[in-house]
Amino acid sequence: MDESRRLLMMTAALASAASFTVDRALGREADDAMAGLGLSALQFGLKPNTEEDQSPRLAAALAEAARRGAPLLVPPGRYRIAGVTLPDGARLVGAPGLTTFVHADSGPMLTARNARSIGLHGLRFDGLARLLPERGGLVTLENVAMVEIDACRFEKAGGVALYLTGCGGRITGSTISEASHSALFCLDATGLAITGNTVSHCGSNGIQVWRSEKGDDGTIVSGNRISHISADAGGTGEYGNGISIFRAGGVIVSGNTVRDCALSAIRNNSGSACQIIGNNCARLGETALWAEFAYEGTIIANNVVEEAMSGISMTNLDHGGRLSVCSGNLLRGLRHRPRPYDGVLAGGTGIHVEAEASVTGNVIEDAEDKGISVGWSWAMRNVTVTGNVVRNARTGIRVSLVPKERNAVISGNVISGASEGAVVGYEYDKPVTGDLAVRPDARASGILVTGNAVA
Repeated sequence: MDESRRLLMMTAALASAASFTVDRALGREADDAMAGLGLSALQFGLKPNTEEDQSPRLAAALAEAARRGAPLLVPPGRYRIAGVTLPDGARLVGAPGLTTFVHADSGPMLTARNARSIGLHGLRFDGLARLLPERGGLVTLENVAMVEIDACRFEKAGGVALYLTGCGGRITGSTISEASHSALFCLDATGLAITGNTVSHCGSNGIQVWRSEKGDDGTIVSGNRISHISADAGGTGEYGNGISIFRAGGVIVSGNTVRDCALSAIRNNSGSACQIIGNNCARLGETALWAEFAYEGTIIANNVVEEAMSGISMTNLDHGGRLSVCSGNLLRGLRHRPRPYDGVLAGGTGIHVEAEASVTGNVIEDAEDKGISVGWSWAMRNVTVTGNVVRNARTGIRVSLVPKERNAVISGNVISGASEGAVVGYEYDKPVTGDLAVRPDARASGILVTGNAVA
C-alpha cells in the first residue's frame, strides 16, 4: 500500500471516531476502527477535551509507537501539550480539522533534533499567541533528514509557527495563520519542498528560506497562497515580505499567489542562481520582486504584478549584485508611495536593472515614473533592453550616463504615452539628453538606441 493511501485510510478512521461519544471513543470501538493502521493514542491514556496537560502521556505514546515503527493516531478532540520531544521515526496522525493540540505552557509544543524522519499529518496547532523563543516555533525541528508535514494547521503562534534548521523533506497542503512573526522559517535547508500551502496574516514574513552563510540551498517554494503580511519587526526590507530568500542559492520560487504584503511579494537578498518564475502578485507596499545585494545570477520571468510601489528591481552592483534575466513579466499599476519604513515618497518604476542584465519581452503599463530603469549612478554595464512594451509611463526608458565606460543596447521596444521621452539619458535624477529614440546625443556614447517604435 502506498503512503498516500495509507494516510487517507488513517484519517478516515480517525474522522469516523468523531461520531463516537467520548465514553465510546475511550473504549474498544475507537481502537478497532484504527486497528492495523497504527497505534491509538487513547491506549496510552490521552483524553480529549480535558484541561489536563497531556504532554507526558503523548510523549510516552510517541516513544512506544516509534519503537514499534507504527504511526500514532490521535482521535478528534482538543489536547493541551507543550515541550513534547518527537523521537526519531515519529509519525503523528490526526483527523484534519478535528484533532487540535492547544498550547499548555511556553516554548515550542513539539521538538525534534538529529532525526532521520519525522511526520506530522492532519493536525491543528493552536499557539494561543503565547510567546515563543527567538530561535524556535510552535513546532521546532533541527537536523531532520526527512520532514513530512501534510494537511496541518498552525494558528496564533507567538513568534514563528514552524521553525526548521538543517532539514530536508516536504511541507505541503498546510495552513499557517496569525503568526506574530513568520509562518515558516527554514535555515540551512538540505533539500526542502514547500508546496501548496496557505499562509496569511503574519506579523513579519510569510515564508523565509535563509542560510547562515551564503551557499547553495535548492529549496523549492511552489504553488503557495500568501496574503496579509505585515512588517511589525521593522527594518528596511528584512520583514514584510511574502517570500524571503537570504543567502540561499539555487532556490526556485514558482507559481505562488502573493497578495497584500507590507513590502515585497518575493525578495531575494544575496541568493545566487535563483529562479522567480510564474508568480501572481498584487497590492504590495514596496517593490514587488527583488534580487538585491550579493546575488549573482537570477531569473525573474513570466510573473504578473499589479498594484505595487514598483515592479521588479535587480540591483546593488556595489555589493556584487549582477547577472540577471528579466523576461516575459506583465507589470501594471506602479505608483509613487511613501516607503513603509521611512515615509519617503518613492517608486513608480516598472523594472530596474544594473549589470550583465537582459530585459526582454516584458509588458509594463501605468508606471507613474519610468517604465524601465537602466543603471543608477556608476552602477550600469552590459545591459540589453529589447522587445519590451511600455505604455503610459512618464519616461519610457531611463539610462544612467554617469559611468565613463558604459555599454547598453536599447532596441526593438514599443513605447507609447511617454510624456517626458521614450528613451532619456540621466545623471542621477537629472535628465541630460533629449529623447534618444528621436535623435542621438554625443553625451550618450556607448548606448545604442535603435529600432524602437514610439507613439
